[in-house]
Amino acid sequence: MSIPSVNPDSDSTEPLVTIGTITAAVTAVLGLLVAFGLPISDDQQARILGVIAVAAPFIVTFWGRHKVYAPATVARLLRGRNG
Repeated sequence: MSIPSVNPDSDSTEPLVTIGTITAAVTAVLGLLVAFGLPISDDQQARILGVIAVAAPFIVTFWGRHKVYAPATVARLLRGRNG
């Protein structure tokens, strides 16, 4: 069984902040487009925002899980390197 390497880089240090920022930006852009005349109804806007609200936690979970390590996993990996 191979031991994955721990390689903190700028993409993995705060992955949940990054995806949260992207989700908030999508919501804000949609609001701005509607405010500046995008021809969608209130019902369509509510449905789009509803999909974003439901999908965002799944995206955050998937993205974050593949970018971070639990403290116990890091300790085990470090023990494997040193021993």
